[in-house]
Amino acid sequence: MASGKEIKLKIGTISNIKKITKTMEMVSVSKMKKMVARVSASKEYAVKALQLLANLALERNIEHPLLEQGKGEKNLLVVFASNKGLCGGFNVNISKKLSQIAKQSKRTLDVITIGKQAERAARRNNLSIVASFIEFNEKTGSDDFLVLKQILLDKMQGGEYRETWMLYTEFKSAVSYAPVNYQILPPNVETLKHIFVEEEREERYGHKLKSLSRYIVEPSPEEVVEQIVPKLLHASLYHAHLESQASEHSARMFAMKNASDNAGNLVDDLTLQYNKARQSAITQEISEIVGGAEALK
Repeated sequence: MASGKEIKLKIGTISNIKKITKTMEMVSVSKMKKMVARVSASKEYAVKALQLLANLALERNIEHPLLEQGKGEKNLLVVFASNKGLCGGFNVNISKKLSQIAKQSKRTLDVITIGKQAERAARRNNLSIVASFIEFNEKTGSDDFLVLKQILLDKMQGGEYRETWMLYTEFKSAVSYAPVNYQILPPNVETLKHIFVEEEREERYGHKLKSLSRYIVEPSPEEVVEQIVPKLLHASLYHAHLESQASEHSARMFAMKNASDNAGNLVDDLTLQYNKARQSAITQEISEIVGGAEALK
């Protein structure tokens, strides 16, 4: 059995760890709330653009390269994960989903990774990495995704790929988030609706969509599509980043909470052991004193 001094040192160490994990938990709560607010704010513009694209696609026969599949035989996948660990199963879930997609894909799959953990997951699955972005974090703004958007457009228009997909963690609530995989090029109205439109707004979007059939679209529907599709692609990438960040901080919040609770339980157990060891030492000292007194008689 460990001595009282050793147990006391362990209690001090674990207590310090608990302070760190508790602080990390509070920081994650704050960051998660900020990211959720940015997720909500980023949707309004995208929803309006999506409504316009939906009307144009449904009511007019438009032919445009951005609305058609590419000529290549491969698919491109953008994978969002984190740069850091200590966030529970957040990165593990993305890695498992990526493995599943790679096995089920009928075409060769290349990836663009966002985050160090996404890059590691791609290498574990022996996937070719076209580009890697490891500087993105909760402070990253929408303009930082303009480069990624242009890379995707160039790859598709260059004839290298047939479709472009996006794998990220969708944030549903502080206790609910899951990896999702959506096609973003060529754009699909139903897919984009899943990304941007909440379930409670689906009736307003799906059944009461304002018709544009009586309006003249200038300069032309094709030119409008040429402007709308890249903007929707940009909004989709930025939105996925925000949702991924919100999910990461939520996962880290619960991971740190569990760590703090476990540290507290461990301190309680060690405190009990310390008290037992201290009581045993006191009892032994009393016995020695009594024994010494008896020997002097």
